[in-house]
Amino acid sequence: MSQVRLFAALRDAAGTGRLTSDAPDVPTLLDELRGRFGEPFTSRLEVATVIVDGEPVDRAERRALSPASEVALLPPFSGGA
Repeated sequence: MSQVRLFAALRDAAGTGRLTSDAPDVPTLLDELRGRFGEPFTSRLEVATVIVDGEPVDRAERRALSPASEVALLPPFSGGA
């Protein structure tokens, strides 16, 4: 099972920062998460950056996921010091 990490607003909307998935690729994973968490998670997911094994990927790319994959979903960040 792939490990999925959710950050900031996505973590808040899902109520968890970590989960696992059997999805075979990125688009399937994103569809699974939309169905699982609904709104407002889905609207936040649409603007998130998808990172697979440390590399940013296009959300539409059929990037394969393996049981060893780690997916990070990062919503836009702002601010700083």
